Amino acid sequence: MPELGNLVAFFDFKDGRDGLLHFSGMTACSETLSVITRRRFCVQATDNTGKPASTTPARDKNKPTLDRYYKLVYFILHDKFWIGHGLVNSDWPKLEEEFNHIGKPSPKPKGIIDTVPFISSGTKLAQLAVLFGLGEPSLGYYNNCEENYDAIKQCRDAMPILDMEKEKDMGSNIYPMISHLRKFQQPPEKATTKSARGSEPRKSQKLEGKENPPRKSLAESPSSLEERLLVAMKEDRVTFFDFKKGSNGLLHFGGMEVTSKTLVVINETRFCVQATQINGRPARNTPAWLKNEPTLSESYDFVYYMLHNKTWIGHDLRKSDFPMLEKECKHIGKSPPRPKEIIDTVPFISSGSKLGKLAVLLGLGKPAARLDCRNCQVNYNAIKKCRDAMPILDVEIEQDKESNMHPMISLFKKYQQPPEEETTILFGHEEETTKRKSPQGKVKDGGVRKSLRLKEASQRLKKQSM
Repeated sequence: MPELGNLVAFFDFKDGRDGLLHFSGMTACSETLSVITRRRFCVQATDNTGKPASTTPARDKNKPTLDRYYKLVYFILHDKFWIGHGLVNSDWPKLEEEFNHIGKPSPKPKGIIDTVPFISSGTKLAQLAVLFGLGEPSLGYYNNCEENYDAIKQCRDAMPILDMEKEKDMGSNIYPMISHLRKFQQPPEKATTKSARGSEPRKSQKLEGKENPPRKSLAESPSSLEERLLVAMKEDRVTFFDFKKGSNGLLHFGGMEVTSKTLVVINETRFCVQATQINGRPARNTPAWLKNEPTLSESYDFVYYMLHNKTWIGHDLRKSDFPMLEKECKHIGKSPPRPKEIIDTVPFISSGSKLGKLAVLLGLGKPAARLDCRNCQVNYNAIKKCRDAMPILDVEIEQDKESNMHPMISLFKKYQQPPEEETTILFGHEEETTKRKSPQGKVKDGGVRKSLRLKEASQRLKKQSM
């Protein structure tokens, strides 16, 4: 295989559901995978004459064809190593076809690293790559390239978790994951490329001695939506929630009520509210263009119903989300919802276990990009992927027989520590009572005793002054 050179190109070129062709391309350093150039756009498909195809929807007739961007595409791709999912069978033939339609020479690769053989190998790293989203089509069609790029970087971070050594090409400093992907590429003489005009379909890539990972049978789960819902309604429920200050200055709430065993979503909501002062009025530091947003008082009943007396699951609930929610409820003069139990994921992530490290790569505890109110959903998806990763990391799947909980929830509960301090807010009174647990387990009313001592001291000072 030829040398990679200093630059590699990630790209994706596919038909979108909107009838347009979606291109996304990135050039990156072959040693560090740092992005140098990033472009993405949509164009109309063309016919053999180079004119827009008749299949283009009427609303997109004003969109350009590839003729406007062909120089940019040529600059990004030509004479570079291409990296992507399904390039040989799908993206490259489609790109050649469009370049032929507009009468322009198509870019040629220095070499192709297709991730399909790697995914089909069934190795542990390949199974993790699927969980990271490698090769999974995105709803934003031209985001596929960036998602594959991110998945490859996550695979590199997952190598130490699987006790894999960094692999480098001899005599070069190529990015370890690229070196690993090159091992799964078929020799050029064995790989059948698909012509631009369309020839016989290419045989599926399959490594000798390796079989594709088995797919789950649909018969293993209830066949209809009604059956799944009936099963879900018999289970207990837990609530994922997140309540943090967003980058726009608002407070973002996200909540999901799910079944405790199968994590089927029963109820989901997310919204933004203004922060409030002690008197319940909107905070002064709220940006002017957000002054019309509501406060928590308008959504309080819904939040209380979703959270009160439920088992809460989330990241950093004890030190961040719950105190902030208590503070806002106090500002609006409402009683905060109380948890039946709090299952915080922070101790699990801090444990240093292989699954804990992988959970971070899968997004557990990471804020969602741009959309702060989606943090709850990000954590939920990460926990479900952690469950799929347990067999890959040879983690024993234990089911809590007493509570009939999801395996990951049962695992989280093992890492929970008893709360050292439990604060009860007495609304309508000036003082707060703090109950502390001593090492022997006895409860001491430290807050009340302290307030009594302060009152006695103030009375003595008054007598002395008189």
